[in-house]
Amino acid sequence: MATYSSESDHRPGLKNLDDNSVNGTKTDPSNLLSSFSGLGGAEASIRNLSGALLARDVVTIRRIVVRAVAERGFSSMWTTLVVPVLEWADEGRNSDAAAASVRVFAECVAGILSTMTLDAPIGGGGRVLLVHVPADPLDTVPADPYGLEFRALGAALATASVDTRMALPLCRSALLASVTNAEPDVIVLWLPAGGCELPSLLRAIRRRRTGLTMLAGGPGCRTQSLPRSIAVLGTLDEAVGTVTAVT
Repeated sequence: MATYSSESDHRPGLKNLDDNSVNGTKTDPSNLLSSFSGLGGAEASIRNLSGALLARDVVTIRRIVVRAVAERGFSSMWTTLVVPVLEWADEGRNSDAAAASVRVFAECVAGILSTMTLDAPIGGGGRVLLVHVPADPLDTVPADPYGLEFRALGAALATASVDTRMALPLCRSALLASVTNAEPDVIVLWLPAGGCELPSLLRAIRRRRTGLTMLAGGPGCRTQSLPRSIAVLGTLDEAVGTVTAVT
C-alpha cells in the first residue's frame, strides 16, 4: 500500500480548480486555493471533497466519504477518492494555512475510519490483530503521521466482516501484551519506515502465541528483510483478500 505523500501520482494536464463549492458556498480562490495544484480534470466527488478540505467542512467531508463507501465499497472509496485528494493536498501544503487545512482533513478522515472500524459488525472466522509496530528509535518521524493507511486497512477488514482488533502500542512490551490479550489467529505487523528490530520481535511474538499466521504491511516492508514465511500485503484490495484467505 503506497503512502500518499511519497508516491503521489503527478497527473499532467490538470487545471486550477476554480469552483470549490461546498454546501452552496465557494472558497476564495485567492486564499487557500492558490496554495494547491488543481484538480480541474477530476471527477465531481473528488472536486467536492477537495472543496470541503479547503473549507475545513468536516460535516461535508464525512458525508462525501460515507456516501462513497455505500456506493463503491470501502476499498474503491479509499483508492479512487480519498487517496487522490490526499496526494493533491500533500503537493500543495506549502503555506501555514494550507498545512492547517490538510491537518484538519487528515484528522477528520482518521476519525471516520475509526468510527467505521468500531461500528462494523464483528465478523466470523479467525481473529486478526492489526498492530502498528513502534519505530526504533521512537523519535523517528513517521511517513504517515496520522496513520491513515493503517487505519484504512483496519476499516477495510472490519467492513469486510473480518474479526479485527487494532493496536497502536508505544513500545515492544505493550505490543506483546496486545498479542496476549487479543489471542489472534492472524497478526498483521504494520512496519514503520524508520525500521525496527524485527527478528527478535518475531521470536517474542511466537513465544507469546503459537500457531500464529504472520503478515506484514506498511512502509517498512520496503526497507526491512522479511522471512519467507511472512507474506507482504499489496494494495488495499489485495491486503483484504490476503487476510481473508487465511482467516
